[in-house]
Amino acid sequence: MENLSQEQITEKAIIYSALMLHDDEIKVTSEKIQNVLKSANIPFESYMVDMYVRFFENNEIGNLISSGGSVGTVTTETNTADKVEEEEPEPEPEPESESESDDDMFGGGLFD
Repeated sequence: MENLSQEQITEKAIIYSALMLHDDEIKVTSEKIQNVLKSANIPFESYMVDMYVRFFENNEIGNLISSGGSVGTVTTETNTADKVEEEEPEPEPEPESESESDDDMFGGGLFD
């Protein structure tokens, strides 16, 4: 960690805090992450904590872990599942009765 800036150290600490809370099945909130950071004597800006908490609210931590941290994959899979649920099958056209199709075939039925 010698080569990391203080901001990078804080970012890693925020992420590790969120992972610890998730592992203990505790809801990830700004207050809880800030408590963990304070306990570990990690300096932080509250806006950074809030930014990550909003990210974790929109992206399930368990899904991020299972996808290797690829947010795009998680989002794509979720959107695809939503689209499948939203799509409704188109109604099949009703078959024409024989009398209508016979009239069309012979040019009749226009004024019948």
